[in-house]
Amino acid sequence: MTLARQHFQKHQAKKAAVSAAEFGAMQDMTAYELQMVQLNNDRQRLKQIQATAAKVVLKTALLPNYLPYIEGILEADKAIQDEVFMTILVWCIDVGDYAKALELAEFALRHNMIMPDAFKRNTATYVVETISEMFLKQLKTDAAVDISVLEQVEQLILNPDLDPKVLDMPNQAKAKLYLALGKATVKLIQSKDEPSDADLAHAQSAEAYLMSAFELDEKSGALGELKATKKFLDKFADRLPKQPEPLLNSDGSQVVDDQGHLVFKTTE
Repeated sequence: MTLARQHFQKHQAKKAAVSAAEFGAMQDMTAYELQMVQLNNDRQRLKQIQATAAKVVLKTALLPNYLPYIEGILEADKAIQDEVFMTILVWCIDVGDYAKALELAEFALRHNMIMPDAFKRNTATYVVETISEMFLKQLKTDAAVDISVLEQVEQLILNPDLDPKVLDMPNQAKAKLYLALGKATVKLIQSKDEPSDADLAHAQSAEAYLMSAFELDEKSGALGELKATKKFLDKFADRLPKQPEPLLNSDGSQVVDDQGHLVFKTTE
C-alpha cells in the first residue's frame, strides 16, 4: 500500500468516525463498508486454514492493510461501534502485538466499544483473559516472558479514568491475570539458595500477586506456587524489611489521610 493510499484511508476513517458519532452509525459510512468488505474477504481466507500457527502468519501479513484505517479511528477519538476496529484488536492479541492491542483496548474501553457478535465475553474480559492465558501457556516453557505486558494489563483494569462498568468481569478472569503476574515474577528470582535483596523483593511481589489470584478464585491454580513462595520467604524472614505498623483511631479502625491512604507509624 502506497503512502498516499495509507493517508487517504486514514483520513476517510477519521471523517467517517466523526460523522457517525454525530449523525448515525459506522454501518452507514462508505469507508467502514469498504473495510468490512476487505475484512470479510480476509476472514474467508483465514477459514480455509486450520493450523493456528499458519493463521497467525496470515494475520500478521494482513494487519498492515488495516492500520491506516485504525489510526484514523484513533485520531477521531469518538464513541462509535466498529466491528473492524474490534476485530483488529483481537488479531493484534492473536499475533502477539501487545503494544498495539493494549492501545486499542484502552480506546475501546474508554468509548465502551463492544466485541463482535461472535464473541461471548465483554471487551475487558476478553482482553484480560486472553492475554493472561497466552502468558500462562508461555510460562510453562523456558521461554522468556515480558512481564511488562502483564503489568500494563493490570494498569488498564485499574485505570481510574475508565468507567468501572466497562471493567466489570468475572473473578476468574482477573485471577488468571494475577496468577500470570505471580508466576512471571517468580521467574525473575535468580537464586533461591543465596537470594539477593532483589530476589527477595521479587518473591514478596509474587506472593502478593498469587494471594490476589487465590482470593479471587480458589481454583485458579495459585495455591501451590503461593505455598512455595511463602516457604521461600519464611526461610529468609530475617532479611525481609519489617512491615510498618498502621496508626489506629480510638475505636480501633485504621487512620487514613485526606486522599484515603492508610497512615503508618513512623520508624525511628
